[in-house]
Amino acid sequence: MIGRILAAVLAVTPAVAGAAPQVSPPISPPAWAATLDDPVLSDLLVRADQGSLDIRMALARLDKAQADVALARADRRPRLTIGAEAAIGGADFSSSSAGAGAPLAGSYEIDLFHRLKSRRGAAEADKVAAEHDVAAARQLVLAEVARAYVTLRADQEHRAAATIRADLARQAQDLLGRRASEGMILAEAVATARTARAQADADLQRGVHAVEADCWRLGLLLGQDVPVDEPAYAGDEIPVTPSLAEATSEAVMARPDIQAAYARLQAADARVAEAVAASRPRFTLTAGIGSGDPDLLYLLDVRALAWAIAGGLTHELLDGGAAKARKHGAEAEARLAELAYRKAVGQAWGQARLDLAALQDAAAEEAVAKRAWTRAVGVFGTGQTRHQDGDIDALALAALEARAVEADVALTNAQAARAQAYVDLLLTLGGRAA
Repeated sequence: MIGRILAAVLAVTPAVAGAAPQVSPPISPPAWAATLDDPVLSDLLVRADQGSLDIRMALARLDKAQADVALARADRRPRLTIGAEAAIGGADFSSSSAGAGAPLAGSYEIDLFHRLKSRRGAAEADKVAAEHDVAAARQLVLAEVARAYVTLRADQEHRAAATIRADLARQAQDLLGRRASEGMILAEAVATARTARAQADADLQRGVHAVEADCWRLGLLLGQDVPVDEPAYAGDEIPVTPSLAEATSEAVMARPDIQAAYARLQAADARVAEAVAASRPRFTLTAGIGSGDPDLLYLLDVRALAWAIAGGLTHELLDGGAAKARKHGAEAEARLAELAYRKAVGQAWGQARLDLAALQDAAAEEAVAKRAWTRAVGVFGTGQTRHQDGDIDALALAALEARAVEADVALTNAQAARAQAYVDLLLTLGGRAA
């Protein structure tokens, strides 16, 4: 933004501007990145989407949920086992007999009360929730990248302003030192200037460290263990954000965290149904070839079987209260899921209103800072003319330049606050720019 001061003050003077660095277009930045129109930010967002550890963790949880769905589906399919068995024995120790076989057995549970169907439904709902969790993780990480990027650009401006202030403080100290040596001013003025220069140097060091910290923060968000390379700074890189006047219900309700909460509510309801069905009788069909199953041998009163088909209905009369406890736990989980869903919806609506108001307030503050900056730059330009005419000295001109720099920093902060508020509102609206 220091470039804005020079452009405004020297508007009548031809300026030489360096060409902006060309940035390769991103592969697939999020849709809302286009509203900020910043190729550097778009590239960072793509890199974060590919490398963020939080996003990778969410994808790993999705893989686990998909495996749970496959496992639940397997419970509803027939089972087939094959084995080999052999035995030797006798009624006494003087004689013996031996036998061997390769039994093939199959089984299939008739899902009378939809226990297996409910288990599968719960697993599928958990998978849907995990998919929305991935989307939520992406939105949160990308929003954090955008916030960190805006902070980096603001800190680059702070560093540039601190550099100018440090240079002005050095010039003031040198000038006052010469005047003191000539007996024109007291030595206390030089001591004051020396203190001001030390403070300006400390501010510059703080600005340098802030930019370094921002690069580290972005590197961590991108899943790196090194900082990102600092992007070039020309003086006016705060992303320009559009205005949003309202928050639609479709945007809020489409948030991935709300959709994930709803999917978990569905999964909890399915687990209640599964717990109820698990307390009822189970009916299983079994079949065998070359079977030596002791139960079937006893049931058919034979010594060996070439083949057999059987159906069994089982019900646990006494389970120590396990079925009741499972049902009670599933119902409690369902109540928690319902409360979590209601909380997510309520907080989303409330946060949308707060973030929309914050964006409007930030836009108003930016307009005020813009007017103050225009006035400060105009006064500085007039001061340059007066200094050339000999009406004011170099110290007075330096004071006017310092005020212009402060106004520029204030405008940067206001623009950064608006950009941050815009990103916060985008996150609240589920990544929708309108």
